[in-house]
Amino acid sequence: MKKVLRYLLMTVMALFVSLPCLSAEAASVALLPLINNVEGGDDIANQVFYKEALATMKLQKGFVLMENDKINAAIDAARIVDEVPDKATLAQIAKDGNVDIVIAMQIDDLEDKPVFPSTERMLELDMEGVAVAYNRLNGVFYKHEFASDKQIDETLTSRWDWVHEEFGRQVRIEIKRALKAKK
Repeated sequence: MKKVLRYLLMTVMALFVSLPCLSAEAASVALLPLINNVEGGDDIANQVFYKEALATMKLQKGFVLMENDKINAAIDAARIVDEVPDKATLAQIAKDGNVDIVIAMQIDDLEDKPVFPSTERMLELDMEGVAVAYNRLNGVFYKHEFASDKQIDETLTSRWDWVHEEFGRQVRIEIKRALKAKK
């Protein structure tokens, strides 16, 4: 009889210990469309942005990407055109869309240029942009201006799209930083 009571007590204790784990809720995230100010309109950058942002969000535990009519209406009401929104606008989108985190990115320059004078054929990446995020749970506003001037041998870039690969890498970095932003 003592063994049965002991097993029953251990079962009840295990249940009470595991209950707080079941109540954990993932933070909802809204991803605003890329603000693409690249001269000539770089459509591939938009595709790379969404691909890398979605892949990064899948790998982050505790966050879920939200997409619904309330969020789309909140984004449309903000009238974001060619510049990343400020803290107040992001806070309003988070409130109206009922999400915890709002992330936006802007790309201004994205191209590679030959380096002169150079003894070898070198390319230099010209990438500039801004990433912003607002976390409604703790009131943190994240803003980071990014730029890159990496150089690479031109012969190495003939087999893949080096410029957009580097942009995708930057998107992954900014999404991770925005989700982990603290005061």
